Amino acid sequence: MLRTALVLVFIGTALPAAAAAAAAQRAFLGAGIVLGDFSSEPDFDLHIDGPPWHATRAELTLAWSDRSAKPTVITEAERSLIDTKALAVDLGAGLLWFDANDYRPFPAIISTIVVPLPIPRTALVAIPDVQPFQDFEWALVLKVSLTLWSRR
Repeated sequence: MLRTALVLVFIGTALPAAAAAAAAQRAFLGAGIVLGDFSSEPDFDLHIDGPPWHATRAELTLAWSDRSAKPTVITEAERSLIDTKALAVDLGAGLLWFDANDYRPFPAIISTIVVPLPIPRTALVAIPDVQPFQDFEWALVLKVSLTLWSRR
C-alpha cells in the first residue's frame, strides 16, 4: 500500500517534466560512470525538467549503460537548496524504474550537485542516491553534462 501511494505521488509530481520535451524548461545530455553496490559501469543519459514551482522541479531522466538497450527511467521531484553561478545543490525523492526488474518502481532519495565548467553549456555533475526500502542500496553517478536547451 505504501509503495503504491509513493508511486502515485511521484508519478503525479514528475508528469509535468515527462509530458513532452517541448514543454521542458531544460534538457541535458550526460556521459559518465555509475558507482555503487555493484560493479561500476559507463552511463549515458538524457535529462529533462520542468519549470520550477517554489524552487522545486519535476524531472525525468532516461539513462543507458553498456548492458542494456532499454533505459533506466528516473522520475523525481527535487528542491533547490543552493543555486549560485558556481554551484547548484538539489535534494529530492523519486522512483527508479529499472529494465532488469521489468520497470518495477523503487523509491529513492536523490540529490544533484552541479559545478559549471568554463566551457560553455557544460558542467560536472554528481548524483548520489539511496534506496531506503531496498536495504539502503546506493549509487553515485559522476558525469559531464551538456545543456541542449534552457528556457526561462
